[in-house]
Amino acid sequence: MPRRTLPALATLIALAAPAVAEDTTPALAMALHRQIARCWAMPADIPAHVGTVRVKFSLTESGELDGSPTIEGPVAGDPATKAFAASAVRAVVRCAPFKGLAELAPYAAWKTLAVNFKRPET
Repeated sequence: MPRRTLPALATLIALAAPAVAEDTTPALAMALHRQIARCWAMPADIPAHVGTVRVKFSLTESGELDGSPTIEGPVAGDPATKAFAASAVRAVVRCAPFKGLAELAPYAAWKTLAVNFKRPET
């Protein structure tokens, strides 16, 4: 991953309470954040009009993807928005299987997740 994106990744994937199941623990949110951030290759030069993309996905008890991740909400026909959304979905797919989640929270807390991907503020 290019060095220019590393400092911004901590704020790019928002795993706050509204973005995941209500019973998600802070430790679970941080574990997911760390795993997904390592897998995300954000497109270069994302224009300011590209907003947050929310990716929803389900996991098996072993942390494997259960089906394909989907984008929640509309994705405009704009090529930059589509590229940003595709990079978010690829990050989730690349990271599977997710490790160590069962040690942090019950399966019900991470069976179905929604993760927000944000472009860096410029």
